[in-house]
Parts: sequence; structure tokens; C-alpha cells
Amino acid sequence: MRPMGVSKNYIVGILDDRSTIFNKDYGDQFKELTEFFTRFKYFGKILYGKSVNEILDKAVQEEKDYCVIQCVGHFIKEISFFQLIEKWVDQKDFFITGHIIDKETINMQSEGKGYYGLHKQCLLVNLKYYEKLNKPHYGDKFEENVEVSTARRHVKDIHDDYTPLGLFPTEETQVCTPIVDGWNFISKSLENGLTVYNFHPKIRESKSYAYPNKSLSELQEQLSWINQILAHAPDCVFFWNTENYTDINRNKDLIKEPIKVLYSVAASFKPNYFLHTYGFTENTKIVFYDYSKQALAFKAMIIQMWDGKDYPQFLYDIKKKYTINETTHNPYGKDDYEKLWEIECERWGGAAAIEEHWQRYKLLEHKYIHCDIVKDFNKVINKVDNKNNSVIWWSNVFHTVNTHYTRKLSEVKDLYVDWLESLTEKNPNLWVFGKDYINEPVEGNTVQSILKEIKNG
Repeated sequence: MRPMGVSKNYIVGILDDRSTIFNKDYGDQFKELTEFFTRFKYFGKILYGKSVNEILDKAVQEEKDYCVIQCVGHFIKEISFFQLIEKWVDQKDFFITGHIIDKETINMQSEGKGYYGLHKQCLLVNLKYYEKLNKPHYGDKFEENVEVSTARRHVKDIHDDYTPLGLFPTEETQVCTPIVDGWNFISKSLENGLTVYNFHPKIRESKSYAYPNKSLSELQEQLSWINQILAHAPDCVFFWNTENYTDINRNKDLIKEPIKVLYSVAASFKPNYFLHTYGFTENTKIVFYDYSKQALAFKAMIIQMWDGKDYPQFLYDIKKKYTINETTHNPYGKDDYEKLWEIECERWGGAAAIEEHWQRYKLLEHKYIHCDIVKDFNKVINKVDNKNNSVIWWSNVFHTVNTHYTRKLSEVKDLYVDWLESLTEKNPNLWVFGKDYINEPVEGNTVQSILKEIKNG
């Protein structure tokens, strides 16, 4: 996927509303989790502010077309969120899209004495209209009467009876009491002939809001999807890489001699692509480390059982024999391995190149280390030697739900720095590929250089 904020000219902001969260610890944790889930899918700049207008004013200075604003406790769950947002802005002409709340009509949430508003959890703002409309105030709720633009309400709701699909402009005005934030954005949009849209159900499904002020039991229920990830991860197996090989390709001239030792997480074909790109000899050693025993076992099994041909059929066959906790992010369908194999072969220059590589690769010395390097990396460090032309790839180990959910960001940073320091002591010239603690790429440099860079700030 295209990085958000590049091709489509987006920027993401986080509304720092921790002052409204009763439990300070919850507030701090949820802010970091909101950042985490944002950075997991988005690689642009993140803006911060205490108000919607503060963030939008900053976004205008960044010369972006759109701004997605999330409050603390809002989590982007799926990459489809950004894909759907991109489709939305291509298809709709709007100033504001969000979570519309109806306080004007009599419903399960209203006595019908207010106006429409927007839930703060997530907003999508067209910055061109924001400037064109003279940067209107978002509209804080208050108990005084004001004149607003009258809306023609969509007859259908997203859910229940207070979330209309849209609000359509009229030429009328009315006096009411706006008791929900965001009312002025709605009024200004309607005044200027622009429909106010509710987020489409598919967009809603790709994200979540924790409602931080709810009880602990309610929060646990709302965050059950995170707990499912935590329970699933320690035994997961990646049949296919969820990362591309861009980092390798843009550093293809980095190493002038064949790799002597490759230290790698146990993920599909990307370790092999390192060897394919930089070269290897019959004396090259492979050290796989992973917190998933199944992933390591799969690596050992595939070397013994696969002949380098027709990988999809191999997968179908082993799934009949073994129960494997497969992790899939296949956009073509869970079992459409043929399409993924076609893509993999294209990266290598054809299936014959993979087969030829595999026949040499499976003869190499392989070691397997079951270890969560975020908790205790010494098992891996003890296997690192000082040979030049060696490579380590740790993927996004320091930016996972498992890593961040139970730790503060400062703690994860400290663990990351400790990891770099320990690697530097063993082999300062080790070539590094992976992501740091905020999911920024680290690639094409030695571990000592990366350590120096992070310490210098």
C-alpha cells in the first residue's frame, strides 16, 4: 500500500484529550496505543493538539489536502482503513466526515431539544474547505441558543436511531441549543451547500474506540480484540511475508561480498531474499530466532520437506497433515496461495530462480533459537560473532501489539537501545535491517552507526 500522506496528501493528527480521562494511567497508556496503531499503518508526520482547530491549523501549514484526527483511545485496526479513506476522498465532496450524533430529533439518546454534533473519536476534514470557510471553530457544546443551518436528515442510520448516514443542506436556519461538540462544523458545512457524511460501516469496522472512561470490565470487553492478538501471536506462522523487499532492493549494493552469517526472524521468504540479493556460499550460516515455536518448527520442516517447486501445493498438503497457526494478510483470499506465489516469483525473476536458490540454501547450516528478544535477547546475542559481511533482520519486533500493550513507550525505547548496545559489543559492523520502536525503518547501515544516531538524537 502507498504510505498515507504521500500519494493522497493526507496527514494524521491526535487530539490530546487526556484531561477528560478520569484515570491518568489509562490516559497515558491509551495515548501511546493510539500512536502505536497509527504508526503501524501510517508513515507520515503526526500532529498533536489540545483542540480540533489547533491540529487543523497545523495541518494547513503542512500543505496537506486532508487531515484525519483521532482522539486518545482511538485505534486503527486494519490497513483497509487508509485504503477506504483514499477511496472516500476520491468519491465524495465534503468538508467534514465523522461520527454524526443526532440530538435534534427524539431518539434513544435525545429528547429532541438540541442539534447535531460529531463524536470526537475520529474526524476526516477537507483542509481546502477548512481554509475556504475561514477556518471555522469546531464548536464546543454549550447551553445557550444559537442560530444554525437546518439539516435535512437522512432517513437511515448507521446503527440505532441517532446516527444518520448523512445531513443534507437546506436554505433554512433555526435556533437551538448545541449540546454536542462539532455542531459548528456541521452548520458551516450545510450553510455552504456541503453534505455532512457519517463514516461508512466498512471504515468503522477497520477501527475501534476504547471509551477510556468506562469501567475496567467494560474496557476489557472493548479491548478483547487486542487480547486475541496477544494470545495468537506466540504461535503464529507466516507462510508469506507481510513486508515487501523494498528495503533490500534500495540497499542492494550495500554488501560487496557474500553474507557470512544471517540472523533473522522466522518469516517466509524474506531471509532468503537477503541471501539471493547479497550472495552466499556453502559456508554461510543461518540463525533463526523467534518467539513463535511454531514458526521455527515450520522453518526446520520446510527445509526437510519442500523441494523448491510449487509452494502453494506444498502448503495445501502440509495443512492436511498438521495443525498450523497460520497468520495471513492475503488480500486475494485466505487460501489463494497461487496469487501470492505468482507475486513472489515475480520478485525473484521467476520460479526457476527460487528453485535454484532453494537447492543451495537447504544445504546450509541452520540454527534455531526460541526467544522473545524484547523480554530477553541474550540467547540471540550469545550466538552473534564478529564476522564481517553479516546481516541481522528483526522486522518490526520492537513495534508489535505484544511489545507495546503492556509497556510504556519509554520502556520499549530503552529495550531497543539495550538491544543495539549488546549487538554493537559483539559485532559493531553487523549490517542491520528492521524497524525501530516507533516503526521507523532502520536499514543499510551498521549497528554501531544506528546506535550512535539514536543516542545523538
